[in-house]
Order: sequence, then structure tokens, then C-alpha cells
Amino acid sequence: MPARTNACAICRKKRIKCDATLPQCLMCIKFGRNCPGSSNGPIIVDMTNSTIIGQKKKKNAEKDVVQVTWEALPEEVVSSISTMTMQISQRHALNEVFYGNFLAYFTTTGEAADIQNRQTWLHRLPDFAADGSNGALELAVRATASAFSFAKTRHTPLMQDALKLYGRSLNQHFHILRTKKKVTMHTVSTSVLLSIFEAMNATTASAYRQHISGAAELVKLAGPEECWMGVLCQLFFHIRVQMAFVYLTTRQEDKNSLCSEEILRETLTYYRMPVFQRLIHHMTRLTALYLQLEDNEDGRTPHLMDLEEYIRIKSDIDALWLEYELSAEEQGQSLFWITPSGATEYRDAYTALCVAYFASARALFSILAPRLAASYLDFTDHYQQMLDIAQYLGGFKIGCAFMRMATPLYLVAMHAHRKEQREIAIGIFEEWRVIGLGGISALALESIYRRQEQNKADITIRLR
Repeated sequence: MPARTNACAICRKKRIKCDATLPQCLMCIKFGRNCPGSSNGPIIVDMTNSTIIGQKKKKNAEKDVVQVTWEALPEEVVSSISTMTMQISQRHALNEVFYGNFLAYFTTTGEAADIQNRQTWLHRLPDFAADGSNGALELAVRATASAFSFAKTRHTPLMQDALKLYGRSLNQHFHILRTKKKVTMHTVSTSVLLSIFEAMNATTASAYRQHISGAAELVKLAGPEECWMGVLCQLFFHIRVQMAFVYLTTRQEDKNSLCSEEILRETLTYYRMPVFQRLIHHMTRLTALYLQLEDNEDGRTPHLMDLEEYIRIKSDIDALWLEYELSAEEQGQSLFWITPSGATEYRDAYTALCVAYFASARALFSILAPRLAASYLDFTDHYQQMLDIAQYLGGFKIGCAFMRMATPLYLVAMHAHRKEQREIAIGIFEEWRVIGLGGISALALESIYRRQEQNKADITIRLR
């Protein structure tokens, strides 16, 4: 006999409410389960005379009880109950948006397997954000949910509500840090969520940088004993990737406000570190060196890396790439392949992201040590490769890919050899203003335009 509801099999078995959306219900998305989909069998309804009469009597009785109870209450109490009901409904709706649409937007296929956890930290967030131990985290979730909803609907009251919640979360977070309470994964999660809020809608020019850098310092204070179900490690991984972008876009005079890159390489140890994170280990070093580029009048500093460091990092990255290719071959897979139409397809979105960061590392070699890099023959146009991957990931419309592609695209916008490549990268950042990543876009474009003007001024001075 078919099920009496459209709930999926998992929700029916666990006796939990199911919204029966396709292809996956929100509850399965929330807890990281593989949803089998809603049941579509015929619904059998008893419409005999005895059942219909009984239902009418029951409805009339319930209606009478509700009317008597409601009319017996004072007017001010009725008003407060109506307001409270509206607030609860709105909060529930925002939470559903956050744990449904937002979760799908900021997670990607292949990532959970790479970090050796069944679920990412965002999948775990519903469990520990609502445990009542950190009010700032709960407010940060609501603020981020409202900001995300505004990005999708452009409904102004949502952004106004988001800013109020953001301010309250920030105040509570500051109070927790000021009272020197023990740093927990809740504290780190709050900083990371506030940074995601800033990535979507910047409140100040430096807020995103401060939240991400502060989160890195908090991970160091928390220590590995605070890790639960891999959450702290995954937060640390997210922070390291975003700090690479922060290092690239930070002014020379602001570099003292950033956490040291040693924190990003030495704070946590991880059993069988994923290939992508071992690559980021080197990227944090390369992007930290990039901070010194502004000290050189022509924007390129050939002595930032000595021969020994250059060979060591390059050899490690080449070995990582070989390991990455071999691991795919062992599973009977290819990282990418060329289609009959000439386009490049990737195993999944996460693989494309990893390939983009390998290309970024090789581009940084030629930026930081051009004379050393010239001694190695490399006919690959890494800047075009990064642009192609950005176009490929754009079809998925996933925020995590957009955020992480900021580093490769920034390198293209600043250092690509062809003008059309630089213009395409800048155009992508301009498009991000309207897809929910206005904060990241503003930070990148401000740095790009500032350094372009600086380079023009330097050229003018030399011509004189």
C-alpha cells in the first residue's frame, strides 16, 4: 500500500516533518542525508458518510474552543501573541532559507570526500548553533540568512533586518572576547559567519579582512581539543583559503593588522591532510610574499624568493599535482578531459577549483620570481586556464566556488599578459555585485583599480 503522505522514505522512517520538495527535501539537506525523493503514490482518503459527519463535528468543536479562548483574552495580550507568532514564523522561514538554499549555495560536490568527513562544517552548523551556548552565533546565522535572502530577492526590509542582527551579533561576540572566556568552535564559527556576511554585503572596507584574520587567531587560541566532528579543522581550512585572497588585496600599510602566515601553516595538524589543503599550505606562503610587491616601484620584485625556497615549493607543488592525478586514476577517473566541442569538462566543481589553485600557484611563481620561473619551460597559459574554470564554475551558481575563485581571478585581473584576459576577470568581479558577493567584489575591485592607477603613475614618472 503506498504511503499516505508525500514525505520521503527517510523522513517517514524517522517520523519527522518533511516538506517533500524535489529533488531533495530540506530535512535531508539539513542533515546531509541522501534523500530518495518524495513518495508519489495515490492517497487513499476515507470519504464515507460517517467519516464526513465526524470531521464536521470535530471542526465545529475546535472552532468554538478557539473563539471562546481568544475572546476571553485581554486586547494587549492578543496583540502580543499575534506579533510573537509573526516573529516566530519569520525566524523559522529564515532558518529554512539558511539551512536549505544557503547550504546548497555554499557547499559543493566532492568537498566532503576530500576533507574525509561525511559532512562539511556548514552541514554541522544546525546542531551546534542552536544549542543555546552562544547567542552571538545564533544571531550571526539569522543575519547571514537575511542577507542571503536579500541578495536573492532584493527586498529592502530583509537587509535592514540583517544589519540589525549583524550589529547585535557583533556586540555579543565582542563581549564574549572581551571577557576572555574560553575560545570554542562556536566563537570561531561566529567570526567566520560574520565574514561571510561581509563577503555578501560589506559594511566597511576592512571588516571582511578583520573577521577572517581574527578567526585565524581564534583557532590558535582554541586549540585542537575544541574540534568536534571535524568542524574546527574545516573552519581552519576555510580561513586559510580566504586569507590567501586577503593577503593579495591588502595595502602595505595595513599588513600589520593581519595574522602571521605561520599561524595558517602551523596551528592545526590533520591526519592525512587533503591535497587541496597541502596546496593552500604553500599558497599562504606565496600570497604573504605578494604583500611586499608594493615596495617595488615597478610592481614586480624579482628577489622575493631565493633559489632554495623557489625549488623547494615548486617541487612540492609538482609532487602534489602528480599525486592528485594518480589518485584519480586509481579510482578510474580523470580530473578533466576535452569534449568533442573543444571545451574542458571536470570531474566535479571541487576538482575544477583545485585545478584553478594549482594554476594560481604557478602564476605566482612567475610573479614573485620571474627570472627563476623563466628557467623552467612551461607553455601552459595558466591565466586562461583560470578564466576557463571561472566560466565552468559559473554554470553551477555556487557561492563557495565564487568566494574561492576570488584569488585566481584577482591574479588574472592584475597580472595576465593579455589585456582582454584582465578585462574579463574585472568584468566577473563587477558581475558579483549582483549575485550576492558584493563585499568580496568591492574588496577586489578597490585593490585592482588602486594598483592600476599606481602603476600608471609609476610609468609616467619613469617616462619623465
